[in-house]
Amino acid sequence: MKDIFLHSYLDLPHHLKTCLLYLCIYPEDSMINIKLLKWKWIAEGFIATQWGSLDQVAHNCFNELVNRNMIHPVYGNYGSSVKYCRVHDMVLDLIISLSDEENFATVLNGRICNSFPNKIRRLSMQSSGEGHKGAVDAITETTVHVRSLTLFMLHKQIPHLVDFHALRVLDLEECYWLENKHVKHIGSSCQLRYLRIGGFKITELPGEIGKLQHLETLDLRDCDSLLRLPSTVAELRKLLRLFVSRNTQLPAGGFRSLQALEELSFQETDDPVRFAEEVNESGKCNLRYLRTGGEIAKRLFCSPCCTYPCLQVLKIESIFRVEMVPRGMASLKNLVKLCIWVKEFDKEGLQVLMGMPSLAHLELGIIGGANEKLIIGTDGFKLLKVFYFHYLRPRFAVEVKPTGGLRLTFAPGAMQALHYLRLDLNPMFVASDFFEDLGVEHLPGLAQLEVEISCFRAAPRRVKALECSVEKANNLLPKCRIRVSRALEDYMLKDDKEWEEVVANRISGEERRPEE
Repeated sequence: MKDIFLHSYLDLPHHLKTCLLYLCIYPEDSMINIKLLKWKWIAEGFIATQWGSLDQVAHNCFNELVNRNMIHPVYGNYGSSVKYCRVHDMVLDLIISLSDEENFATVLNGRICNSFPNKIRRLSMQSSGEGHKGAVDAITETTVHVRSLTLFMLHKQIPHLVDFHALRVLDLEECYWLENKHVKHIGSSCQLRYLRIGGFKITELPGEIGKLQHLETLDLRDCDSLLRLPSTVAELRKLLRLFVSRNTQLPAGGFRSLQALEELSFQETDDPVRFAEEVNESGKCNLRYLRTGGEIAKRLFCSPCCTYPCLQVLKIESIFRVEMVPRGMASLKNLVKLCIWVKEFDKEGLQVLMGMPSLAHLELGIIGGANEKLIIGTDGFKLLKVFYFHYLRPRFAVEVKPTGGLRLTFAPGAMQALHYLRLDLNPMFVASDFFEDLGVEHLPGLAQLEVEISCFRAAPRRVKALECSVEKANNLLPKCRIRVSRALEDYMLKDDKEWEEVVANRISGEERRPEE
């Protein structure tokens, strides 16, 4: 089998050999994030620009390695895209061996190493050990040659990051023991393209980070104690991707200077008004991915005149600051994926969503009122393939009448492209005949239907009634895979009597509650 793998490797074009060898930096049985892997390939210079878009070429390289069975994609749920991949143990052994022969990368994974190469080009530190101190010393002596440095959780040694002039990739995401002192000289790595840091003890970044004029990816999503980015981040003219934790404030000032930015993930900024103004003034025509909070989303999409022609993925996470679907989102003509939670949902909000002609993936959550009948007709969602629908209610809400609650109906001819539908429902806040009126029989392309019933503080009879209603869909969709599951079943009430007591207590509490 090793001979077969070796022949397959030798048959690869040069650039695919390089991309495959790079996988030796990951520990055995790793779930490798495909996006991050492709960004590292680009940062290392493995992808040639003359072939077209770097992202697309990197994606093609990944697909080619998958087609040749050199790496294996990891598939999730029916409606999810492939986000991870794995390398077979035999393939990993082979590429580590080939890497050693070519001095492509030095891997510290617990093996006994009697000596280290004079020129360490890439170093992957995967496990702790006394014998690995030699690698730290060797890399310190040959900083001029090091192009990539990746540390994993178990390794608690890091070279002093000074004068790494050739360093292009620095991945410290799993090093939760990192402190500010470990990254204070990060500005000296002037060729850095990819920087990923994760650590609970990181509370600030040095202002010298603005010197990284070639930086393309700055990933700080796991720096939960980092409360603010230095203002010098605005000097990173080539920055394509910026990701910070939900606790990190993004400085609004100078944001218009980040003209190359294509992907952005953050929750808060020090000045939401100014941030929205700078984004809209600069056009931000390059933004393809945006993940943010409700306050920012309200200001960015308050007017239909604010267009983002390249925006393909939008995720609005905060559910307590988005009262309803921002009307300005009607201008997002090229949006492919949308995840949004709102407190109120009405027919006008539905029309805004249905007016997005390119939408293929929708995750819609409602945590509040929706006590009107919402009909999804033939005038929208032409390309929608995946639909996640969550309907919750505030914990102080009381039982709705059987004729009240949410009413959602698919009209004949609606959502012709829909393949996957998932519904997360609480039986206390939807009508008992919810599925009888849903109209799933009008979705001829539906291949999988998943229903998750939340049992939290729910009466057993309501849970059972909703399950029975779903079972009737089996006759309506004979070719569709249907799966029904319960969530939080341990929190379900014992019987209807206990539910009546809960309702009485809640009503009594509401009567005593002062008007808001």
